Amino acid sequence: MLLTITSNATIDRTLHIPHLTIGEVHRATSVHLAAGGKGLNVTRAARILDCDVLATGPLAGHAGRLMADLAVAEGIRADWHWLPSGETRTCTLVNHDQGDTTVLNEPGEPLTEADWAGFAAHVEKLAMQAQAVAFSGSLPPRVAPAALSALARSLATAERPVYLDTSLAALRAALAQPTGLCLKVNRAELAEAWGEAGVDFSTDKIIAVGQKLLEKGAALVVVTLGGAGALAVTPAGVWQAGVPSVEVVSTVGSGDSFLAGLAVARLRGYTIEDALAYGIACGAANATTRLPARFERGMVEALVKQVNVKRDA
Repeated sequence: MLLTITSNATIDRTLHIPHLTIGEVHRATSVHLAAGGKGLNVTRAARILDCDVLATGPLAGHAGRLMADLAVAEGIRADWHWLPSGETRTCTLVNHDQGDTTVLNEPGEPLTEADWAGFAAHVEKLAMQAQAVAFSGSLPPRVAPAALSALARSLATAERPVYLDTSLAALRAALAQPTGLCLKVNRAELAEAWGEAGVDFSTDKIIAVGQKLLEKGAALVVVTLGGAGALAVTPAGVWQAGVPSVEVVSTVGSGDSFLAGLAVARLRGYTIEDALAYGIACGAANATTRLPARFERGMVEALVKQVNVKRDA
């Protein structure tokens, strides 16, 4: 079983507006509500790949109950941690015909130390059933940046890989102490967290950073490069994968779908290069859809044959 953890869960409200103009009144042509957050997208993608997956995250209030109901309606298996007060956030995604999706993220319900401790205990209990664990997304307000990676590290074993996909201060804390973690990050997030935002963060630079993280104890470092594919830095070597050509509709959820593909493939015993290719195919398939992690498995199986993976000398 794969356990997915969304520490800052949300209701995703997706609107389609043909043409978005700042300062104007718009009338959406469609509205879609769903249980959201990066971990929920990982969950959806894993389900498409026919993987046994359980989702969790802290929920609160009327919005939290709505989110739980939305997950049930979609067939998502979940074991939520209920907070004593507050409201689960709502995020708005605007699909339009001018390019990629515009995303408006609310900050989330602040958690006290006691709230986080209760959630961490809940996660530790669920992880006992899991063969792999994936932490995805941001931290709620007021939670210490190091709390997420500390919880992730406590669950990582040689037999149970723990993936961590986060950003900003939480990512910086993870990079400082990555012991046992499988880090998944995109190029821009890594550059910012490494203190080199705005710098030409080349492939060679990414490999060097990845190798430093392995020296500090990371189990695996995977960096997605957008249209240029992804890099996997491992103790056995470095692999780079390209991206098959697809018609991009929205990239929202492509990183989450990539992570799901990678994690599921490794659970099934794929080599790292084959798992990297499978993740790339999932991310590319996701980019062809308006809603995140709603691609078809058949497309993944077709696209994976077009992914070129090479070992870096």
